[in-house]
Formats: sequence, C-alpha cells, structure tokens
Amino acid sequence: MTSRLLTLRGDGWPRIFVPIGVFLAVFGVLNFAELPLAWKDRGGQITRYLDATVGLGPDWVTPTLWLAKGVELALGLVAIYALVRRSTGWLAAAVVGWMAWFTLFTAMDVWAADRAELQEHTVYFVMFSVLLAVIFIVSATRDVLDRIGPGADRPA
Repeated sequence: MTSRLLTLRGDGWPRIFVPIGVFLAVFGVLNFAELPLAWKDRGGQITRYLDATVGLGPDWVTPTLWLAKGVELALGLVAIYALVRRSTGWLAAAVVGWMAWFTLFTAMDVWAADRAELQEHTVYFVMFSVLLAVIFIVSATRDVLDRIGPGADRPA
C-alpha cells in the first residue's frame, strides 16, 4: 500500500506540505491586499482595540493598521519562502507566526470584551494549530520511516 501524502517531492519534502504552504501564502498576501477594500471596517476594529486596551487615540489607528497588515504580509512571504526552499522549518515558522498573531488578537478581544471577534480569532488559532500538528506528525512519520530503512515494508 502506498501513501500519496508521504510521497516525496524533490529532496525529501512531503507533498502534503505544498497545499499547506500555498494556503499560508495566499492567506497572508490576501490579508494584506484586502486593506483598501476593508479600510473602514478594519479601522473601526483597531480603534475599538486601542480604546479598550491601551487607551490610544485615533492618531494611532493608521500606523497600527499598516503594522498589522505588514506582519500579515511578512507571514505570507515566509510561507512563499518555505515553498520555494521546500523547508519544513520555514513552513512551521509561518504557522507558528500565525498562531502567535491570533493569540495576540484573541487577548485583545478578551480585553476589549468583543465576543464575536474572540470566536473568530479562536477558530483561526485552532485551525493553525491543526496545520502545525499535521506538519509535525508528517515530519515525525517521515523520520521514523527513514530510520527503518529501505529494506523494510513501508509506504513509498
């Protein structure tokens, strides 16, 4: 029995990592690209966060919004780099970056008492946790199969 998920591409990168990397890249780039379309909505959200958490006024909304979108673009670029280099470490770094990002937003949602956003950001955190688990499980499985050796009965 052969497992298509664990079939190697190139120099040892499991195929299942390709759609994960593509998703992360598209997610990051599109989050940045949506800025002009959702400026008013995101600006209102950032205003609520800044008001409820650190007490900063409206002068800080635009720089904070650009910083947030810059971080999201950077995470998308990390995923693109992981795809190009076929690097499991960089792919995991992109996922961990998104998890940290949504942890920050979840903490701000709790602080600002925004339950709707809290639910959304918690679901994103769980989704990225599942992606990280898939990366680790597939990598660990690959390592175990490599240690068994080529003579053993194992998926190709």
